[in-house]
Amino acid sequence: MERLIYKEEQSFRQSFVVWIMLAAYVLVICTFGFELYQQLYLGKPFGNNPSSDNGLVWTAVLTILLMSVVFIFILSGNLLTEVWSDGIRYKFPPLIRKIRHIPTSDISSAEVGKYNPIFEFGGWGWRKRLISRKTAYNISGNIGIRVIRKNGSQVLFGTHQQDEMKRAIAKMMDAAKDKYMS
Repeated sequence: MERLIYKEEQSFRQSFVVWIMLAAYVLVICTFGFELYQQLYLGKPFGNNPSSDNGLVWTAVLTILLMSVVFIFILSGNLLTEVWSDGIRYKFPPLIRKIRHIPTSDISSAEVGKYNPIFEFGGWGWRKRLISRKTAYNISGNIGIRVIRKNGSQVLFGTHQQDEMKRAIAKMMDAAKDKYMS
């Protein structure tokens, strides 16, 4: 019978991404506010090639709306990683909404350790490298569970709880050995 060994949930709300996006959001609002004030209130066209008043208003509204949607999308993202006695379950909403499962029978090896998110995957989030057959699900940091599947592909899950995850992965692999030995 399968049992949950360890569960970790991470979100972008805990990282520097929020502060960067918030700063960009405030900068865009202030810039459009200044442009709108200068062109609509003072009557001075803004820039070397000014747009019409309606064009400026629509550009401001659509840009701020698009940034708001992206901001909400990123804030709603969280990585759920569960280590069970029969494998690893994960989801990464809003991109992956349903729980996915990597059974121990598909796992060649799994270990927790350091990796380079920028060099290896091009950053954080959901990253897929087609040529090398590597996929990463990470929020921040440089510690993760590297799962090498029997088909040669790799999946990496970021973790903030290195020691707990090491113990959980060891228990999962021991449970898999016990299951296949009996």
